[in-house]
Amino acid sequence: MPKISIIIPVYNAEKYLEMSLNSVRNQTFTDYEVICMNDGSTDNSLLILKKFAEQDNRFKIYSQSNLGGSITRNNALKKATGKYIAFLDNDDIYNPNYLERLYENIEKYGADVSCCSYIRFEGNGNYKFNERENTEKYLFVSENPFIDKFKRKKKIETLMWTKLYKKELLQEIKFSEKLPAINDILFNVEILLKSKKLVQTKEKLIAYRIIPTSQTMKKLTLNRLEEYRNLAIELKQLSKRYEKYNNIIEKIIANYVYGMYVSEVKNKYKIDIYREIYEKIVQDITVLKEGNIFNPHKLKLIRQIQLYLFLKNIKKQFKQDDNK
Repeated sequence: MPKISIIIPVYNAEKYLEMSLNSVRNQTFTDYEVICMNDGSTDNSLLILKKFAEQDNRFKIYSQSNLGGSITRNNALKKATGKYIAFLDNDDIYNPNYLERLYENIEKYGADVSCCSYIRFEGNGNYKFNERENTEKYLFVSENPFIDKFKRKKKIETLMWTKLYKKELLQEIKFSEKLPAINDILFNVEILLKSKKLVQTKEKLIAYRIIPTSQTMKKLTLNRLEEYRNLAIELKQLSKRYEKYNNIIEKIIANYVYGMYVSEVKNKYKIDIYREIYEKIVQDITVLKEGNIFNPHKLKLIRQIQLYLFLKNIKKQFKQDDNK
């Protein structure tokens, strides 16, 4: 049984996949298995995966029809046999010390989760890590990760691929099938709620590739807005299971709603061009407020005012357009 299971969902990633897999194969820590879930790729991704599996028996390949990121990760978790779980997207790059550092920290401190920082980069090539980027060895150990993150505002990463998880922590936590593109937000909020100890290093041990065509970088669609609404609803369900933290979770919901519906939209999309987007936003915010899921009063006053003006301006613009 390997110490670590690395889960990699793969979908039409032939352009970057080999670089990502090589970053795993070049790890200084070697006691791992790689669960590669081919999610119905139609390019050469499966051929690349098979080549790695033939060369290294730690790489295990599974295929399924295209089911999306959440179901794919859940299916991969069922295959994992390691004591700890790590994730990697099929276009990102591990630092050679990624597994070693996170494993050392989680074992040394007896933590449920071990976290690192990350680097963002653009381009089609590989990322070359520079050790001067990791001169900061500061470690933060939290014995109440949820409170430290969301109340005390400590720097704790919430992206799944910045973490090494104790597998037993994930027995009852799954990725929501209603959140195919933003599936790690809800997942990691619950991880922080359930974790008793977390260790965070400032070392940048993974490179996150910025791709304009990726799911999270694409222009807003009605389906994406539906996912935003589903995230708020599922976070509200989470607050019912963790009533002790209900007030904080309501603030999280309020700030996510503001961030997704207001910050994400107001400076990027013109109302006259994307009217259906704004109609959906008004409708969803109304539904979330009336359903006691989103409480604007949980926002800071400046954001309450900005939200009010945002919605007021939308309705004003609609009225002007309709009277033309």
